[in-house]
Amino acid sequence: MPLGLLARPLMSACLALSLLTSMAQARMEHRGRLFLAWGYNRSAFTTSDIHLEGPGYSLTLKDVKATDRPHRFAFDTYFNPKYIWYPQYNYRIGWQFKENWSISLGLDHMKYVMVQDQEVAWTGELSTKWERTATPTLVLDTNVLRYEHTDGLNLLSVDLDHYHTLWTGSAQRSDLRAYLGVHAGPVIARSDVRVFGDGLNNRFNVAGAGAGIQAGFHVTFLKHFFVRNMVRTGYITLPHVLTTGRAEDHAFQHFGFIQHAIVAGGAVRLGRDRTR
Repeated sequence: MPLGLLARPLMSACLALSLLTSMAQARMEHRGRLFLAWGYNRSAFTTSDIHLEGPGYSLTLKDVKATDRPHRFAFDTYFNPKYIWYPQYNYRIGWQFKENWSISLGLDHMKYVMVQDQEVAWTGELSTKWERTATPTLVLDTNVLRYEHTDGLNLLSVDLDHYHTLWTGSAQRSDLRAYLGVHAGPVIARSDVRVFGDGLNNRFNVAGAGAGIQAGFHVTFLKHFFVRNMVRTGYITLPHVLTTGRAEDHAFQHFGFIQHAIVAGGAVRLGRDRTR
């Protein structure tokens, strides 16, 4: 093969490597940064079997549907510090302990609301005082069950994320990174439950735990500020849901979830930038 034909791909490969090297050298430095973030989410849930137990009943409702309950968008609600706790929010504090790795602690305030008036199959036992004992299905109207985690379904998680830089601005004050990570932690629920008309909006309670993965894009601008667009998915198990307020009454369920969140925040370096 003529040397000229070999030279072209070799020169192209060298040029590509040179460009990649120069891009790597021009990247922003993120290691050693402490970051804070706040934002909002929308969530969706798989169907769930809900087991309810108390005096006079022990039953499992099959494939119960649920949805979230986002607060209607209003500037005063989402940006006024007095009301920002009303919507489905996310907050997080983290540490970029390596250039491409961060660890963080935060809370995802999701809201889980059983779809009212759905008809579901059930198994178990009901006291004879309930007229529906002979029917194979139950219509979940408000006389039978109201079931919500609206104050809410709070996943307190530790996240471990790995980043990959996709683009860096010429002044090294902005960049775009993709990231992928895992999360796990307890679920602190406040459940509003009425079983056959009996119940209350319960106290906050460690009802279970959740774990899963997340992925998204992280845009840094003006060196210290960022916006993250994130999708999280995982599994939540709640073995101890408070229902009527009596110690002998409780519920159990587990389900999958997916969440889309957009958060904004800031990062500061603890110490001086390293010289590259």
